[in-house]
Amino acid sequence: MDIDPNQPWGIALDYVGRARQPVQEQGFSVDVWVADASPGQRDTPTVSAQIVVLDPNDWTAYQLGMVSKQAYSAGTWAPNPNVVQQAVAECVQQALDHLDWLASLRPQNP
Repeated sequence: MDIDPNQPWGIALDYVGRARQPVQEQGFSVDVWVADASPGQRDTPTVSAQIVVLDPNDWTAYQLGMVSKQAYSAGTWAPNPNVVQQAVAECVQQALDHLDWLASLRPQNP
C-alpha cells in the first residue's frame, strides 16, 4: 500500500472517516475507515480494514478479511499512516488465508 504523505492517515478520508476510495492491494479492494472511538470506550481511535466479496447471483456478501487496530501508543494518539498500512496488510493476509482454506476443502481429482 502506498502512503500519501499529504494525508494525516496516509489515505484520503471523508467526513465520517471512510476512505474516499478502496485501497487496492494484491488484487483485493480493501475498504478502510478510521473511527474516533472503540465500542464502550472514548478517545481510542481505531483503524479498520475489510474485504467483502458479493455473489453476483443473489448479492450475498462474504467477508474474507476484517481487521481493527488501535491507533494510539503510550496513552496518546495522533494520525498514524503506519497503522492504516498494517491493517490493510493484515486484512489481505486474512483474505489469502481464507481463500487457501476454501481451496483446501475442494475435492482432489484422482
